[in-house]
Amino acid sequence: MRGPLGLTVATMAVLALIAAPARAAGPAPALRVGSQTLKLCGSEPTAYCGSLPVPLDYALAGSPQISIAYRWYPATAPGAGADARTVVPVEGGPGYPSIESVAYRSAGGEAGYAAMYGPLLARWNMLAIDNRGTGESSPLRCKGLQDFSGPTGGDAFRAAAASCAASLDHRWKRPGGGYLHASDLFSSAPAARDMAAVIEALGLAQVDVYGDSYGSFFAQVFAARFPRLVRSVVLDSTYESFGLDPWYRSTIGSMPGDFDAACERWAACAQAAPGPSWSRIGALAERLRAAPVAGRVPGPGGKLVQARMDVVGLVDLVSDAAEDTRIYRELDAAARALLGAHEDPAPLLRLYAQREYEDEGYFGSPVRYYSVGLYVADACVDYPQLFDMRAPPSQRANELSVAQATLPAQTFAPFSTAEWISQNENTEAFSVCIGWPSPDADAQAPTDGQAPLLPASMPVLVLGGELDSWTPPVDAPKVLGEVGGHARFVELANSTHVVGEGATECGSSLIERFVQSPRQLDSLDVSCAPAVAPVHAVGVYAATLAEEAPLQPSPGNAASRQALQLGAAAVQTAGDAVTRWSAIEAKHDQGLHGGSVTASHGGALLTLKRDRLVPGVAVSGTVELRHNPVAGAGETAVARLTVHAAGLPKASLDAIWTTAGAGAVAQVTGSVGGQALGGTMPAP
Repeated sequence: MRGPLGLTVATMAVLALIAAPARAAGPAPALRVGSQTLKLCGSEPTAYCGSLPVPLDYALAGSPQISIAYRWYPATAPGAGADARTVVPVEGGPGYPSIESVAYRSAGGEAGYAAMYGPLLARWNMLAIDNRGTGESSPLRCKGLQDFSGPTGGDAFRAAAASCAASLDHRWKRPGGGYLHASDLFSSAPAARDMAAVIEALGLAQVDVYGDSYGSFFAQVFAARFPRLVRSVVLDSTYESFGLDPWYRSTIGSMPGDFDAACERWAACAQAAPGPSWSRIGALAERLRAAPVAGRVPGPGGKLVQARMDVVGLVDLVSDAAEDTRIYRELDAAARALLGAHEDPAPLLRLYAQREYEDEGYFGSPVRYYSVGLYVADACVDYPQLFDMRAPPSQRANELSVAQATLPAQTFAPFSTAEWISQNENTEAFSVCIGWPSPDADAQAPTDGQAPLLPASMPVLVLGGELDSWTPPVDAPKVLGEVGGHARFVELANSTHVVGEGATECGSSLIERFVQSPRQLDSLDVSCAPAVAPVHAVGVYAATLAEEAPLQPSPGNAASRQALQLGAAAVQTAGDAVTRWSAIEAKHDQGLHGGSVTASHGGALLTLKRDRLVPGVAVSGTVELRHNPVAGAGETAVARLTVHAAGLPKASLDAIWTTAGAGAVAQVTGSVGGQALGGTMPAP
């Protein structure tokens, strides 16, 4: 909508605010943007809340309406309003709301879209819109799905999904009577139309769209349907919007190289376990297939929990590594701990229990944070299935069985096809849609399925992580071929799923610079991408002190090899405490084999009390995490530790290392039984 002299309504509103008398302090309690009056509803960053009623079914005259919630974050620089452009980030899932991801803390640091755009938001507005069915936009809550408990690859989860669909199809009434077939109205196409309606109501001419994971799928749909509203697009960890392989075979195909690289590139793991990491994971699959493991281990809340893991649990672990570097960090060493002479399952079980919280905490969470119902509703309409969605459920089940039987047996090796498709359905929806209703004939596909989707002039930055097996780099050429536009793919080394959203410094810097000058995409400096540091992969989970690799002695060291092993065990224990805090952020945590860790000052100070990562080696003291100004080097850990082990004199040690960074080493000094100790080791 345009006013006199061709100014957009949004620009006129901003100019009016600039001309108005300055307020004494603080932002205005209300803001007029386009045709919308927004109310102040947040700070850090300053946010104005709005909502827009839209038809549930755009094809139905007199359709029931739903409410689409959004937040407007004005540019912060004085006088920026008249010239400010607008960025629109879209969250993934599907099922996650975008508003919740604007600003949050992760691993003790700032994360989210505000952190990702950083200084850009001084002169750019930001608009976050919760897609229909998520967050504050008429969220879908199907109790049977939202609070589901147990394996998701079976009949119970499929029945919960079918019940959810039935409830949606009996929730909203048509104007002339009867119920609206709403089970196919929470997909990407109508959600894209909602976004266009919000953008137009705000009087915005064009926006810069960012999407991560499913958000990148949605960004393709939106830009293809409403190219006139889009100035540029960032697709972070993306995949095809049509022609997608319903088996997702590129995922398993990329895993061997990813796991091998994670171990090979960090000295501690490479020296402890030369050879292919994927072979050891294959041996672990055989072991778990023969006999699952169980035991009490520190859980995601820091307390001891009973954990059990079978071969499908391993499928879930290797799958979730796509977004979780801690799995790459620990799984190889945890596998060797179980497969070794001492058959210690504790490291593996703790990692598995941690994954349930960190990577798979879908069920039981408030629907405003994640809607399982929306995930299923969108997946069953937008994504290709292994069966015909137009067929009745009984026929679909048969078609899935036939598809499974005709697939080569080694397709998902070292796992069987049955094991592979039993993974968490929130990761890949292999069977949950068997009972979902067939879409109406007029249900909209995400796109028209014709390449190229976008105009040749539209700048598109495609980002991907090297270790992301969900949307692996090998599929990038397919995406580029479908999207068209003026597109460029950049792969970030040693990175996992989603490199923006504040997850990586390199990703944030690339996004910020691209949005400022999208027409200069070809000359965008991407030198940070191949320089992302490797994962600090664990060398060994020692069952005894004798298995611990000793410190490399420094000049002046007078301590014995055993004392150097004791020093290395102490640093590994302290490093383990740091990693656990970054994963679960629990104020009180249990050591793997006893003792405890207490976090204070927001995790900046960890206090160890007889923490035992290595059985028989008790570590006490503190680890202080300090800001490190070096990009990509994480935080600086400063540890002051005392160590007790049976038959050895007490050790007093100081250690310092960076929690990330290529070639990072821990410097260790102190004494053991009056003997000076000094040495180095790969940073934990």
